[in-house]
Amino acid sequence: MKTLLGAEYDAFLSAFGAPAEKAFHVNLARIGTERMASWLSAENFPAMPFPGSSAWRFTDPEENTIGHKSFHHAGAVYSQDPAAMLVLSGVELNPELHILDLCAAPGGKTSQLAMAVDGGSGYVFANEPNPSRNRILVSNIERMGYRNVIVTCLSPEELATLYPAHFDLVLVDAPCSGEGMFRKYPESVSEWSEEAVLNCARRQRDILNSAAVCLRPGGRLIYSTCTWAVEEDEAQLEYLTSQLHFSPLPLPAPVAALAYPTAPGAARCYPHRYAGEGQFMAYLQKEGEHSLNSRPSAFCEGLRDLTEKEHNELRDCLGDEAGRFLFYSYRDRIILFPGDIPRLPARNVSCVGVTVAEKDTVKKRLIPHHQFFSAYGGELLHRIDCEPGDPRIAQYLSGLELPAEGSDRHLASFLCCGVPIGGLRAAGGRYKNLYPKGLREH
Repeated sequence: MKTLLGAEYDAFLSAFGAPAEKAFHVNLARIGTERMASWLSAENFPAMPFPGSSAWRFTDPEENTIGHKSFHHAGAVYSQDPAAMLVLSGVELNPELHILDLCAAPGGKTSQLAMAVDGGSGYVFANEPNPSRNRILVSNIERMGYRNVIVTCLSPEELATLYPAHFDLVLVDAPCSGEGMFRKYPESVSEWSEEAVLNCARRQRDILNSAAVCLRPGGRLIYSTCTWAVEEDEAQLEYLTSQLHFSPLPLPAPVAALAYPTAPGAARCYPHRYAGEGQFMAYLQKEGEHSLNSRPSAFCEGLRDLTEKEHNELRDCLGDEAGRFLFYSYRDRIILFPGDIPRLPARNVSCVGVTVAEKDTVKKRLIPHHQFFSAYGGELLHRIDCEPGDPRIAQYLSGLELPAEGSDRHLASFLCCGVPIGGLRAAGGRYKNLYPKGLREH
């Protein structure tokens, strides 16, 4: 680090004496910046925005209650390190892109990508090969209410076999030696070794080989790590440009302004230069011509239209909502997917778009799924929309029933500031609480 930083080395060391920065990004697919600002103010949450972005920073580094706030339950925010957020800040995205997030958990950068395609014909294919981390990824996608995301639990090599030259953009936020997280996670210092750096570098190279295969000619690759080891950063950039036929792209404007350029198309974040922890980021393009119009059409054998029996079951499950959307049957669930649907892997698919209902094979019925409410709750016919401070919010988050007008049976969504938190089922003048027990506040 002395060699890399020179005269800035002392300032770099001093930064480790300051508390780690905390931040979050706003889910702009569900709520606008001004509405979010008023919600935060009403909750007296200590945060202020980074200028010109969807990111906010904690003004009190000791604050640790964000996971219990109504806006977090609603998926209006995602807690993420400021430097990690910067990687995708200013990257040109559009709703028609087919994007692969190859090492996606826990889902911060997936969330940023999903915002861009939500409501369009594109999608984010989010892969995480570690099963426990994959479950965390799925729970975050469900909480945020994103509609155009597919989650898989496969190795990068398997994906390269299944999807050669398929994606317009590939993000590789690679597993690494974690030097950039030493301030935030001091315990990780004891796990560091030169051998660990070299092992990570070998693993990253394998992942990048797979990423290159998955990317279409002329497509873009974003490579990032949270380490400062040259073997895992600039050396991988050199490999991409010299061996895999990639060319560096200009840095996105926010990255060029706030990070520390170290090579063509690459930059680093240091804690003494930018709020947040350590990060390396590189932006490249694969050789060849790229056009969204030349993409081959995909046929998904895993999805099928609903049978008449399933239509009837869905009407029993959803009531008036059953005829308002285009549903598919996929294995043990009913799903919604508004965008292009790729051919799906034969195994280890954790999530396809929005799970509307799951099939209870024992009781032979459909059970409405929380993700349906988080994604489409704002469009349901029956809704309860509260403002911050409404006592019904705490009641709902704790799992209590709520009064319902009339005695008819129907589904409803529970919202705050127009953002869905979860679902309700009306019967006999009461709303049964459908918020998942594992998410409730006690």
